[in-house]
Amino acid sequence: MKVRKLLCTLLASLFITVPVLSGCNDSGPKKPMFPTISDTQTSTQSPSNPVTDTSPDVSSIVIESTPSEISTVTSIPSDSTITPAAWKVEDRDGHIIYMMGSIHMGDSSALAMPDYIENAYKACDSLAVEADISNVMNDPAQAQQYISLFMYEDGSTIKDHISEEVYNGAVDKLTAAGLYNAAYNQFKPFLWTSLLSMTMGNTIGLSTNSGVDMIFLDRAKHDGKTILEVENLTYQFELFNSFSDALNNLMMAEYLQPNFETYVNEATLDLYNQWKNGTVSEDLLLSGTFNNLDPENAALYQEYIDKLLITRNRSMTDTAEQYLQNGQKVFFLVGVLHFYGENGIVSLLQKDGYTVTSLH
Repeated sequence: MKVRKLLCTLLASLFITVPVLSGCNDSGPKKPMFPTISDTQTSTQSPSNPVTDTSPDVSSIVIESTPSEISTVTSIPSDSTITPAAWKVEDRDGHIIYMMGSIHMGDSSALAMPDYIENAYKACDSLAVEADISNVMNDPAQAQQYISLFMYEDGSTIKDHISEEVYNGAVDKLTAAGLYNAAYNQFKPFLWTSLLSMTMGNTIGLSTNSGVDMIFLDRAKHDGKTILEVENLTYQFELFNSFSDALNNLMMAEYLQPNFETYVNEATLDLYNQWKNGTVSEDLLLSGTFNNLDPENAALYQEYIDKLLITRNRSMTDTAEQYLQNGQKVFFLVGVLHFYGENGIVSLLQKDGYTVTSLH
C-alpha cells in the first residue's frame, strides 16, 4: 500500500536519533550541536525509480518493512560486549522503575545486553517507549489519518513556506535520487526532510533493524509485557508541525550543505559508540551558547532545542514520576540524549527528590 510506504518513511525518520543541524558554514561541517528525533534515514536500501503519477497518495518510497518485520528478537544473548547507560529510580515509598537510554540504530552488538540491563528488564511488568508504531502500521485507516497531518489544508504548498533556493535545491536532490514527486508539494516540511534523508548513503554499518527500541518492543510483546507510550505518534507528529517556517527552511537547507552526508554518518557512528560504552558526552547537548551564529539562526536553534529536548524531557520526567507514584514496575526506554544535561531526565528526577542510581 502506497500510503503505508509513505508512513514508513516518516516513521523511519522519527525513530532515529542523531544530530542533524550541524551549524555548517563556509568552512564546512562543525561538531554536532544538538540532537533531533527526525534526521537522516540511513537505510541500506536504494532509492526507487522516479515516479510520475502526481496523485497525493502516491509515493516513491521503498522502505517496505513494518515494525513487526524490523526485529524478530525474543531472547537477547548473554554474551554482551557493550555497557550502555541505565539507571534505577526510587521514590520515598520504595517504588522503583528502571531507565535506559535507547539508540534507534545499531549493529549486531546491540542484540546482547549486559546482566544489569537484563535483570532490570526482567524485573519489570511493562515496557515504556516513546511511541509504539506497530498498531498504526497494521491499520490502513489510521495510517491515512497520520499522513493527512502532513498535508497543507489551507491551499498553500511547500513553496509558500520555504525559500525558493531551498525548494529548488531539494527538488534537484530528490530528482537525482529518483525520489521526487510533484504531489509532495502539498506536504509539509517533515516529509521533505524525511525524503532528503533517504538520499544519504549508509557507510557506517548501522541499521534500524538493530535499533534498541525496536528490539525491546518486539521482545516485550513476545514476553507478554504491557507496552506503555511515554508520548505517542500524534504528539510527535504535531511537534514537527509546530516548527516555524524559518526553522523548517534551515533544517532542509542542512541537507543541501556540501559534505553533509559525511558529517551525519560520522556523527551517528560517534553517538552509537558512545552509547555502547555508556559514555555519552554532554558536549552533544546544547550548552546554552551559540558560537559563530548570527542572532537569527541562534533563535532558530533555541526554538529547535526547546521543542525537541527541553519541553519533552520535562514531560517524559513527569510520566516517569507518575509510574513511580502508581507503583508500576516499568522499564523506561527513551532516546539516550534525553537523559543528560541539567535539563535531562536524570537531573530533573533528582531535583524532584527521587533517588537515581547508575547501574553502569
